[in-house]
Amino acid sequence: MPEATKTKPRVAQYWQDLPLATKGVFVIMLPLAVLLASLASLYSLEKKLSSLENQLKVALQNQRDIETVHTNLLLASTGVRDYLLTGDKHFLDNFYIAKKQLPTILIKLDTKLESQGQRSLIKHIGALANQNLEKLSFLSNNESEVASDNLIQQFKLQVQNMEELKEQIYRLQQQEAQLISEDQYKIKQEREMNIRINLIAAFSGILGSILAVWIFSGTIVKRVKLLRDSAAHLARAEALELPSSSKDELGQLSDELDHASTLLAKNIYDTTQAKKEAEQASKEKSMFLSRTSHELRTPLNTILGFAQLLQAELENGKHQDQVNMIKSAGDHLLKLIDEVLDIAKIESGETKLTLRPTPINDLLAEAIQYIAPLGRIRDIQIKENIQVNLVGLADRQKLLQVILNLLSNALKYGPFNSSVLVSAYQKNTDIIIEVLDEGTGIPEALKERLFTAFDRLGAEQSKTEGTGLGLAVSKQIMLAMQGSIHVANEKSLFWIALKASEGLPIQIEPVQEAAVTKQIYSTTDKKHIVYVEDNISNRALVEAVIKRLPNVKLHCTTTVKESKDLLNQIKANLVIVDLNLSGESGEVLVNYIKSHQTLSHLPIMILSADATTETIGRINQAGVDSYMTKPLNIALFSESVLTLTQGDRNKHDR
Repeated sequence: MPEATKTKPRVAQYWQDLPLATKGVFVIMLPLAVLLASLASLYSLEKKLSSLENQLKVALQNQRDIETVHTNLLLASTGVRDYLLTGDKHFLDNFYIAKKQLPTILIKLDTKLESQGQRSLIKHIGALANQNLEKLSFLSNNESEVASDNLIQQFKLQVQNMEELKEQIYRLQQQEAQLISEDQYKIKQEREMNIRINLIAAFSGILGSILAVWIFSGTIVKRVKLLRDSAAHLARAEALELPSSSKDELGQLSDELDHASTLLAKNIYDTTQAKKEAEQASKEKSMFLSRTSHELRTPLNTILGFAQLLQAELENGKHQDQVNMIKSAGDHLLKLIDEVLDIAKIESGETKLTLRPTPINDLLAEAIQYIAPLGRIRDIQIKENIQVNLVGLADRQKLLQVILNLLSNALKYGPFNSSVLVSAYQKNTDIIIEVLDEGTGIPEALKERLFTAFDRLGAEQSKTEGTGLGLAVSKQIMLAMQGSIHVANEKSLFWIALKASEGLPIQIEPVQEAAVTKQIYSTTDKKHIVYVEDNISNRALVEAVIKRLPNVKLHCTTTVKESKDLLNQIKANLVIVDLNLSGESGEVLVNYIKSHQTLSHLPIMILSADATTETIGRINQAGVDSYMTKPLNIALFSESVLTLTQGDRNKHDR
């Protein structure tokens, strides 16, 4: 008795210390477990009963098939005898039917019979049946009215064979009848067992439910009520003294309040770590895009460079058109690369937009003037309905990019011989700019895809060139400028909204383009250029361009070490460097030249596929004279080379 007294509190305490989830699962699962066990047992019994019933059906069918064999043999035998007695061949019909059906029935029985003994017996019956049919066939072919000795002998053998068949079939019927009787007895037993299990399951389910309710009420509900009363005290800012009588969630609740500040500090730490991880992921994404841009720009440099050279050399004609197609396709791919980088920069916050008061009227006039040639090609008239003196808060260059994209889409996808209406007005504190063409508009089902990158609606039915990035970039730009972009429901209308500015617009000085002048050198004043590039295609392109320039000699190297040696051997007038070299980076050579007393005066031009703002800024700070990104603009490159070799040290960033 003392031992039982000690054991009971220990078991009760163990139950109290279990987590609420475990207790809840136990309380719920107790009646369910009883029910499931009962159902599993019933399922097993039903499955067994179903199997027995199927077995009984097979046995009954076998019995019918055995009777069919017996009947067919008797009918066949009777039919042949009647034929022999009367000579009427109609009596042979039963014989032919039996001859056709018996093989199929015998094969079916061979596959359906349960025991090996039965299958052996049916094979023996089959052999006897075949013999019987052969003898009946011989008798059926007799057409003589006088019975011969051979005919009488065959008839006797057939009768003997039939008697043996009857005996074997009777044995098989007896065995099958015994199996049917056994199956019926088993089915009766299983049904009685089913009834008992159903009664036990019902009783067990009721008992399990009562037990679960008692456990739940006695060990959980009571304690929850205590916590509810304590919460009322807590609402009145009264001190709580709840003893921890268990280690489950309810018992630990008061302790968790004491640790709230610790958990809060941990949450702050986790948030900081998550932010660092997000920043690292963003950095890695930028590195990936930079590398991808570099790898794509490198082959494009060769494609577009030689295309420009061919454009200048070929006369108008078929080949000129083909070169123009190459150049156009390359420019399209370059635009795609730039737009991908634009989206990534805006999303990561790398693109810093400068929002200033911007004269919208002047900006729209510039955009319309720039895009007008595309309208003339498609015979589309651009109409204007623009309120005067509109000033918006925006980054002028980025806003111009958005408007040009909307106008370009309207002119490319609008119908021929139509018009595009550009409207602008102030609504409350916003400037609204609308572009409306005479197209059918965007179906409602496709609008969700409209601003998705690379998703060109109807591109499979359209030959119009596009990247599928224009609207996606425009949306990101408008969000970065604290504005928005929209599309109408029932017509082909796009509009953007940006904040109106109360300040005076910033005056933008027109950019004067430098005139390209031919440089004249004396034949004795040959300029030496050192070109550091390990890509054969890019090197071949620059060699082809330099050959077209007067009095210039190009010296090509592939590594920084070779370049240093060459610079110490010749008097160079210009160094052209690719940053991404095998071995040491081209940036190492830049630093070497700038730190070397006898070389620091040398002009340096960078030719790189790295078009990221970070890299361009860093290299420019190192003191280079020109940073040009691949693919090259051949005209600008030639101008820069001539300018730098002449001794003009002004920077030429492209």
